[in-house]
Amino acid sequence: MKTTMKKVLFALAAVLALAACVNKKTAPSAAEGSRISNEVAFEIAKNYFFNNGQEIPANPIITTEKDFSRLFGMATLMGENGKPTEIDFNKQFVLAVVLPITDIDTEITPVRVEEKGDSLVYTYEVKTGEKQSYSTQPMSAIIIDKKYADKEIKLVSQQK
Repeated sequence: MKTTMKKVLFALAAVLALAACVNKKTAPSAAEGSRISNEVAFEIAKNYFFNNGQEIPANPIITTEKDFSRLFGMATLMGENGKPTEIDFNKQFVLAVVLPITDIDTEITPVRVEEKGDSLVYTYEVKTGEKQSYSTQPMSAIIIDKKYADKEIKLVSQQK
């Protein structure tokens, strides 16, 4: 029994020693820091639609409730998840991607938002499907912490 216990303790010590030898990442130098990106948390704004007759915004940043309400309407649905996502423009802002009206089934899906120096890079995916018997205006809106509102926005579209 003592021999088995010694073997177990030795194996445990070997595993701990091996774990201690694993490479740890060090902080980047100033030169490397400019190339490093940090993912930024966001929330998808659900149950909104782009208002008819509005021009597609040239700038995807929307920082006021007044501007947001002019561009988007609420699409309240029945059920627990039917309420539009709440947006607190005192603490948050919206990045919106709006595409031209189309009769092709089109879905815009946010992939990631990354902070790169003085910029925010918003990557989203556009999936197209079958032709429809009606037209829609594809849009996607995400909510981000207002501390990033002064960053230059770079949109990156991935087609599928």
